[in-house]
Amino acid sequence: MPKERRSVLRRALRILDVFEDAADGLSLSEISRRSGVPLTTTHRIVGELHEWGALERDDSGAYRIGLRLWEAASLAPRSVGLQRVALPFMQDLFETTHRGVHLAVREQDQVVFVERFVSPEVAGDRPRVGGRYSMHATAVGLVLLAHAPLELQEQVIDGPLARYTPHTYTSAGELRRVLADVRRSGYAISDRQINPKLSSVAAPIYGSSGGVVAALSLILPFEEFHGPSVPHLVQASARGISRALGAPQGRIGPHSPSDMRKGG
Repeated sequence: MPKERRSVLRRALRILDVFEDAADGLSLSEISRRSGVPLTTTHRIVGELHEWGALERDDSGAYRIGLRLWEAASLAPRSVGLQRVALPFMQDLFETTHRGVHLAVREQDQVVFVERFVSPEVAGDRPRVGGRYSMHATAVGLVLLAHAPLELQEQVIDGPLARYTPHTYTSAGELRRVLADVRRSGYAISDRQINPKLSSVAAPIYGSSGGVVAALSLILPFEEFHGPSVPHLVQASARGISRALGAPQGRIGPHSPSDMRKGG
Protein backbone atom coordinates (compact mmCIF):
# COMPACT_ATOMS: atom_id res chain seq x y z
CA MET A 1 0.00 0.00 0.00
CA PRO A 2 1.46 3.42 -0.94
CA LYS A 3 2.65 5.53 1.97
CA GLU A 4 0.04 8.24 1.32
CA ARG A 5 -2.84 5.74 1.47
CA ARG A 6 -1.46 4.22 4.69
CA SER A 7 -1.33 7.71 6.19
CA VAL A 8 -4.97 8.39 5.29
CA LEU A 9 -6.06 5.04 6.73
CA ARG A 10 -4.20 5.68 9.99
CA ARG A 11 -5.83 9.09 10.28
CA ALA A 12 -9.27 7.64 9.62
CA LEU A 13 -8.75 5.07 12.36
CA ARG A 14 -7.55 7.77 14.76
CA ILE A 15 -10.72 9.72 14.01
CA LEU A 16 -12.91 6.72 14.75
CA ASP A 17 -11.01 6.11 18.01
CA VAL A 18 -12.04 9.49 19.45
CA PHE A 19 -15.69 8.41 19.64
CA GLU A 20 -15.01 5.90 22.43
CA ASP A 21 -16.26 8.29 25.14
CA ALA A 22 -18.44 10.56 23.03
CA ALA A 23 -22.01 9.52 23.73
CA ASP A 24 -23.31 13.02 22.91
CA GLY A 25 -21.54 13.29 19.57
CA LEU A 26 -18.63 15.47 18.45
CA SER A 27 -18.28 18.48 16.20
CA LEU A 28 -15.64 18.60 13.45
CA SER A 29 -13.41 20.84 15.56
CA GLU A 30 -13.68 18.46 18.54
CA ILE A 31 -12.86 15.48 16.33
CA SER A 32 -9.83 17.32 14.96
CA ARG A 33 -8.62 18.32 18.43
CA ARG A 34 -9.07 14.86 19.95
CA SER A 35 -7.51 12.99 17.04
CA GLY A 36 -4.68 15.42 16.31
CA VAL A 37 -5.65 15.42 12.64
CA PRO A 38 -5.68 18.89 10.97
CA LEU A 39 -9.15 20.37 10.61
CA THR A 40 -9.14 20.43 6.81
CA THR A 41 -8.07 16.77 6.66
CA THR A 42 -10.62 15.89 9.35
CA HIS A 43 -13.36 17.53 7.28
CA ARG A 44 -12.45 15.46 4.23
CA ILE A 45 -12.09 12.12 6.05
CA VAL A 46 -15.21 12.63 8.17
CA GLY A 47 -17.14 13.44 5.00
CA GLU A 48 -16.08 10.13 3.43
CA LEU A 49 -16.84 8.18 6.61
CA HIS A 50 -20.26 9.85 6.78
CA GLU A 51 -21.00 9.05 3.14
CA TRP A 52 -20.15 5.36 3.71
CA GLY A 53 -22.22 5.22 6.90
CA ALA A 54 -19.43 4.79 9.44
CA LEU A 55 -20.47 8.12 10.97
CA GLU A 56 -23.89 9.72 11.31
CA ARG A 57 -24.67 13.43 11.71
CA ASP A 58 -27.54 14.80 13.79
CA ASP A 59 -29.52 18.01 13.35
CA SER A 60 -27.05 20.00 15.45
CA GLY A 61 -24.14 18.95 13.21
CA ALA A 62 -22.57 16.58 15.74
CA TYR A 63 -21.19 13.26 14.52
CA ARG A 64 -21.67 9.81 16.08
CA ILE A 65 -20.68 6.28 15.16
CA GLY A 66 -23.00 5.06 12.39
CA LEU A 67 -24.95 1.86 12.03
CA ARG A 68 -22.89 0.77 9.01
CA LEU A 69 -19.81 0.48 11.19
CA TRP A 70 -21.77 -1.44 13.84
CA GLU A 71 -23.11 -3.79 11.15
CA ALA A 72 -19.57 -4.47 9.96
CA ALA A 73 -18.35 -5.11 13.51
CA SER A 74 -21.24 -7.47 14.18
CA LEU A 75 -19.82 -9.83 11.54
CA ALA A 76 -16.83 -10.63 13.75
CA PRO A 77 -17.19 -14.40 14.25
CA ARG A 78 -15.64 -14.38 17.72
CA SER A 79 -18.51 -12.35 19.15
CA VAL A 80 -21.52 -13.22 16.98
CA GLY A 81 -21.76 -16.96 17.67
CA LEU A 82 -20.69 -16.44 21.26
CA GLN A 83 -23.38 -13.83 21.91
CA ARG A 84 -26.12 -15.92 20.32
CA VAL A 85 -25.27 -18.93 22.46
CA ALA A 86 -24.64 -16.98 25.66
CA LEU A 87 -27.72 -14.73 25.66
CA PRO A 88 -30.26 -17.25 27.08
CA PHE A 89 -27.88 -18.18 29.91
CA MET A 90 -27.12 -14.53 30.62
CA GLN A 91 -30.81 -13.71 30.74
CA ASP A 92 -31.48 -16.56 33.17
CA LEU A 93 -28.69 -15.35 35.45
CA PHE A 94 -29.97 -11.78 35.25
CA GLU A 95 -33.55 -12.78 36.06
CA THR A 96 -32.33 -14.91 38.97
CA THR A 97 -30.20 -12.17 40.53
CA HIS A 98 -31.54 -8.90 39.05
CA ARG A 99 -27.92 -7.77 38.85
CA GLY A 100 -25.62 -6.89 35.99
CA VAL A 101 -24.40 -9.77 33.82
CA HIS A 102 -21.53 -9.25 31.41
CA LEU A 103 -19.80 -11.22 28.66
CA ALA A 104 -16.24 -10.38 27.64
CA VAL A 105 -13.42 -11.60 25.43
CA ARG A 106 -9.71 -10.88 25.37
CA GLU A 107 -8.22 -8.67 22.67
CA GLN A 108 -4.43 -8.73 23.08
CA ASP A 109 -3.80 -7.30 26.57
CA GLN A 110 -7.26 -5.80 27.10
CA VAL A 111 -10.77 -6.98 27.88
CA VAL A 112 -13.58 -6.17 25.43
CA PHE A 113 -17.18 -6.43 26.64
CA VAL A 114 -19.42 -7.89 23.91
CA GLU A 115 -22.79 -8.25 25.68
CA ARG A 116 -24.46 -7.24 28.93
CA PHE A 117 -27.69 -7.21 30.91
CA VAL A 118 -28.12 -4.32 33.35
CA SER A 119 -30.82 -3.28 35.78
CA PRO A 120 -32.56 0.04 34.93
CA GLU A 121 -31.10 1.94 37.88
CA VAL A 122 -27.53 1.34 36.68
CA ALA A 123 -28.16 1.22 32.93
CA GLY A 124 -25.71 4.04 32.27
CA ASP A 125 -22.90 2.53 34.29
CA ARG A 126 -19.87 0.93 32.75
CA PRO A 127 -18.79 -1.44 31.40
CA ARG A 128 -20.49 -0.72 28.10
CA VAL A 129 -20.67 -3.04 25.11
CA GLY A 130 -17.55 -2.49 23.02
CA GLY A 131 -15.69 -0.95 25.95
CA ARG A 132 -12.08 -1.95 26.60
CA TYR A 133 -10.65 -2.31 30.09
CA SER A 134 -7.47 -3.35 31.84
CA MET A 135 -7.18 -7.06 32.54
CA HIS A 136 -5.80 -6.82 36.07
CA ALA A 137 -8.70 -4.85 37.57
CA THR A 138 -11.86 -6.65 36.44
CA ALA A 139 -13.08 -10.14 37.29
CA VAL A 140 -13.49 -11.08 33.62
CA GLY A 141 -10.03 -9.69 32.97
CA LEU A 142 -8.50 -11.77 35.74
CA VAL A 143 -10.15 -14.91 34.34
CA LEU A 144 -8.98 -14.22 30.80
CA LEU A 145 -5.49 -13.25 31.95
CA ALA A 146 -5.18 -16.37 34.11
CA HIS A 147 -5.81 -18.49 30.99
CA ALA A 148 -3.82 -16.38 28.54
CA PRO A 149 -0.43 -17.42 27.10
CA LEU A 150 2.33 -17.14 29.70
CA GLU A 151 4.17 -14.47 27.71
CA LEU A 152 1.12 -12.20 27.84
CA GLN A 153 0.63 -12.88 31.53
CA GLU A 154 4.19 -11.81 32.25
CA GLN A 155 3.79 -8.72 30.08
CA VAL A 156 0.73 -7.59 32.04
CA ILE A 157 2.15 -8.57 35.43
CA ASP A 158 5.32 -6.58 34.75
CA GLY A 159 3.07 -3.58 34.37
CA PRO A 160 2.53 -0.80 34.78
CA LEU A 161 -0.61 -1.80 36.73
CA ALA A 162 -2.94 1.19 36.86
CA ARG A 163 -4.65 1.90 40.20
CA TYR A 164 -8.38 2.72 39.87
CA THR A 165 -9.34 2.43 43.55
CA PRO A 166 -7.44 1.62 46.76
CA HIS A 167 -8.44 -2.03 46.19
CA THR A 168 -6.88 -2.42 42.72
CA TYR A 169 -4.08 -4.98 42.39
CA THR A 170 -0.89 -3.03 41.66
CA SER A 171 1.71 -5.47 43.00
CA ALA A 172 3.19 -8.00 40.57
CA GLY A 173 3.55 -10.59 43.32
CA GLU A 174 -0.03 -10.15 44.49
CA LEU A 175 -1.39 -10.37 40.94
CA ARG A 176 0.63 -13.50 40.27
CA ARG A 177 -0.88 -15.16 43.38
CA VAL A 178 -4.38 -14.08 42.38
CA LEU A 179 -4.04 -15.58 38.90
CA ALA A 180 -2.86 -18.87 40.36
CA ASP A 181 -5.89 -18.88 42.66
CA VAL A 182 -8.21 -18.16 39.71
CA ARG A 183 -6.86 -21.21 37.87
CA ARG A 184 -7.24 -23.33 40.99
CA SER A 185 -10.74 -22.23 42.01
CA GLY A 186 -12.28 -21.74 38.56
CA TYR A 187 -13.50 -18.20 39.17
CA ALA A 188 -12.24 -14.66 39.88
CA ILE A 189 -13.44 -11.93 42.22
CA SER A 190 -12.87 -8.23 41.65
CA ASP A 191 -13.66 -6.56 44.95
CA ARG A 192 -14.20 -2.82 44.32
CA GLN A 193 -11.16 -2.65 42.06
CA ILE A 194 -12.81 -0.45 39.40
CA ASN A 195 -15.75 1.02 41.30
CA PRO A 196 -15.53 1.45 45.09
CA LYS A 197 -19.19 0.45 45.44
CA LEU A 198 -19.23 -2.68 43.26
CA SER A 199 -17.78 -6.17 43.24
CA SER A 200 -17.86 -8.73 40.44
CA VAL A 201 -17.44 -12.47 40.07
CA ALA A 202 -16.41 -14.09 36.79
CA ALA A 203 -15.95 -17.61 35.44
CA PRO A 204 -14.32 -18.89 32.24
CA ILE A 205 -16.22 -20.00 29.16
CA TYR A 206 -14.62 -22.80 27.13
CA GLY A 207 -14.91 -23.31 23.37
CA SER A 208 -15.03 -26.44 21.25
CA SER A 209 -11.23 -26.71 21.22
CA GLY A 210 -11.14 -26.83 25.03
CA GLY A 211 -9.56 -23.39 25.45
CA VAL A 212 -11.00 -20.39 27.29
CA VAL A 213 -12.73 -18.16 24.73
CA ALA A 214 -14.59 -15.71 26.99
CA ALA A 215 -15.56 -14.90 30.55
CA LEU A 216 -18.94 -14.33 32.19
CA SER A 217 -19.40 -12.03 35.18
CA LEU A 218 -22.02 -10.91 37.65
CA ILE A 219 -21.71 -7.39 39.08
CA LEU A 220 -23.36 -6.45 42.36
CA PRO A 221 -22.99 -4.04 45.30
CA PHE A 222 -20.03 -5.22 47.37
CA GLU A 223 -22.11 -5.49 50.54
CA GLU A 224 -24.30 -8.11 48.82
CA PHE A 225 -21.40 -10.41 48.09
CA HIS A 226 -21.14 -13.13 50.69
CA GLY A 227 -20.63 -16.89 50.73
CA PRO A 228 -20.01 -19.29 47.85
CA SER A 229 -23.47 -19.01 46.27
CA VAL A 230 -22.57 -16.14 43.93
CA PRO A 231 -19.49 -17.82 42.40
CA HIS A 232 -21.43 -21.05 42.04
CA LEU A 233 -24.24 -19.29 40.15
CA VAL A 234 -21.78 -17.68 37.73
CA GLN A 235 -19.85 -20.91 37.24
CA ALA A 236 -23.05 -22.83 36.51
CA SER A 237 -24.05 -20.32 33.83
CA ALA A 238 -20.55 -20.32 32.32
CA ARG A 239 -20.56 -24.13 32.21
CA GLY A 240 -23.90 -24.06 30.42
CA ILE A 241 -22.53 -21.69 27.77
CA SER A 242 -19.40 -23.84 27.44
CA ARG A 243 -21.47 -26.96 26.84
CA ALA A 244 -23.60 -25.13 24.26
CA LEU A 245 -20.40 -24.07 22.48
CA GLY A 246 -19.34 -27.71 22.28
CA ALA A 247 -16.60 -27.65 24.90
CA PRO A 248 -15.27 -31.13 25.75
CA GLN A 249 -16.77 -32.20 29.08
CA GLY A 250 -13.37 -32.96 30.55
CA ARG A 251 -12.10 -29.48 29.68
CA ILE A 252 -14.72 -27.41 31.49
CA GLY A 253 -12.41 -26.69 34.39
CA PRO A 254 -9.15 -24.98 35.30
CA HIS A 255 -6.30 -25.05 32.78
CA SER A 256 -2.95 -26.63 33.41
CA PRO A 257 0.32 -24.72 32.82
CA SER A 258 0.94 -26.73 29.65
CA ASP A 259 -2.37 -25.52 28.23
CA MET A 260 -1.37 -21.91 28.82
CA ARG A 261 1.89 -22.38 26.98
CA LYS A 262 -0.22 -23.44 24.02
CA GLY A 263 -2.19 -20.22 24.32
CA GLY A 264 -5.45 -21.90 25.48
